[in-house]
Amino acid sequence: VVAIGAAIQGGVLAGDVKDVLLLDVTPLSLGIETMGGVSTKLITRNTTVPTSKSETFSTAADNQAQVEIHVLQGEREMAADNKSLGRFILDGIAPAPRGIPQIEVTFNIDANGILHVSAKDKGTGKEQSITIQNSGNLSKEDVEKAAKEAEANAAEDKKKREAVDAKNGLENAIYQAEKLKKDN
Repeated sequence: VVAIGAAIQGGVLAGDVKDVLLLDVTPLSLGIETMGGVSTKLITRNTTVPTSKSETFSTAADNQAQVEIHVLQGEREMAADNKSLGRFILDGIAPAPRGIPQIEVTFNIDANGILHVSAKDKGTGKEQSITIQNSGNLSKEDVEKAAKEAEANAAEDKKKREAVDAKNGLENAIYQAEKLKKDN
């Protein structure tokens, strides 16, 4: 596949092949680990590159001073079942109740396939980032294996994800009820 693409691209560059556009895509989804060990996808599989996607997250505990951004690659619902590409810490978050700080996470894949991930606290302006050079260097077999594993485990993964989502929702409801009781 790579050799065919290179041959076509060579023909395009030489002017011998016209009306052909080669697009590079992300072989697997990219995202981060969120509360409860869930994999939250920011860039889905087969998205054309270059591309950029931002999403806003928050803290999971009161007065949380830092968050760990765990960058993942894969199609599974739980972070542990995907490939870890890297981690970094955003610290200096101002003390606040959980859910109040706004952390903007941005995934940017450039034309060379290099992944840049940044996290910025909208309140303080503090920012951290990581650059991952080879997130797209997967063989066809690796991509197919990951897709087949995701498909084979889809029902079980969905149950796990729903259980974590329910637990997170319940914990949030308890937190809100305790906060309401404390405020009154």
